[in-house]
Amino acid sequence: KGVSFQVRAGEIVGIAGVAGNGQSELLESIAGMRDQLLGTIRLNGEVLSLEGDDGAARARAAGLAHVPEDRLRMGLVTTFSEWENTILGYQHSYGSGPGLDIAKARATAEEYIKKFDIRPPNLDLKTANFSGGNQQKIVLAREMERNPDVLIVGQPTRGVDIGAIEFIHNQIIRMRDAGKAILLVSVELDEIRSLADRILVIFDGQIVGEADPATADETELGLLMTGSHATEVGTVSEPGTLAPHETPVQQTLTQMSPQDNSGKDPN
Repeated sequence: KGVSFQVRAGEIVGIAGVAGNGQSELLESIAGMRDQLLGTIRLNGEVLSLEGDDGAARARAAGLAHVPEDRLRMGLVTTFSEWENTILGYQHSYGSGPGLDIAKARATAEEYIKKFDIRPPNLDLKTANFSGGNQQKIVLAREMERNPDVLIVGQPTRGVDIGAIEFIHNQIIRMRDAGKAILLVSVELDEIRSLADRILVIFDGQIVGEADPATADETELGLLMTGSHATEVGTVSEPGTLAPHETPVQQTLTQMSPQDNSGKDPN
């Protein structure tokens, strides 16, 4: 209904809001998973065209990595093995034409298992047999280790245990400290406040305010999240007042009306 914001290099921008207010559609549009009818997405000043069935592949090629909100529906093929899911969406990097360099793919999976402490460390185990936290680590490793310019993360710790939560948070911060631009969506307000450098609040498909996570309290954010535009409080302001800055990604969707592309190939 009208979304415009920027994400800078070395910054985590958190999108806070009650579930069902357009967060999922926003992330899927930026990741090339869902067509937008109007508006533009810019990366390093260049307009990205992500419409069509290969939109997600073009987003990846441009330097956008996506950790989806629902790992089982959009992030993994649970009947595939761990190593097969490690290269999901990046198969072209492991051979040309019909051929696949399986040894190279398995070596990559082995590296990610060690780096992300994926358990059990079994390349051939079907992904359905991993815990939720380890399934999420498989997705995070696949997307983070491709050295993207922009990382789009939806509900990063949904359905994972406490130990995995800390690990996942540390990996997101590591990416930010490496100069990556990160767009984070979570229904967990504490998670948004602890990770984000800036918070944008979404309500009914619109960005209704911006908050400093260091000073904004839950009451102020809650008012915005429920449609009470109490932007006169000191720590929350209207969006769109950012100082000029060289931005690695800029999202400008003056009227976002996503089509239903539920059958669109996520890979």
